[in-house]
Amino acid sequence: MNTRTRFNLFLAAAAVSVSGCGGVQPVPGGTAGTLSFGDQIMSDIQVTVHQSDGGSWKPIGFGVTDREGWFELVSNGAQGALWLSPGEYRFTLDSAGAPVQIPQQYTRAESTPLKSSWSEQDDELELNLASELPLQGSS
Repeated sequence: MNTRTRFNLFLAAAAVSVSGCGGVQPVPGGTAGTLSFGDQIMSDIQVTVHQSDGGSWKPIGFGVTDREGWFELVSNGAQGALWLSPGEYRFTLDSAGAPVQIPQQYTRAESTPLKSSWSEQDDELELNLASELPLQGSS
């Protein structure tokens, strides 16, 4: 291997080490919350937050539940943390990998019963469905 080839390999290795090869770092979340279904905690559920926008509901961010049902909100496109300001919000649900059938009323902002009047005194969201969601394939 000649000197020029070794130098090019050295430059390539240096570029990789400077740019970091640890993968994409997760976006830090904002307002935190929990999602539960009766006594059941579900992971891999996307919680989308909607804010009133002239008579309709506009999605402004989302979070995905972990193994304990915890999530932190990030802005649409996961551009950064989403901290809720005082106001009225609605929350919709979608599977992010969990084997569940989510009732349709929870998938639309207009019909979801998951609502919050957020104030400056609130420190976390607590979203609880009265009954458990059925696992896919079960009756």
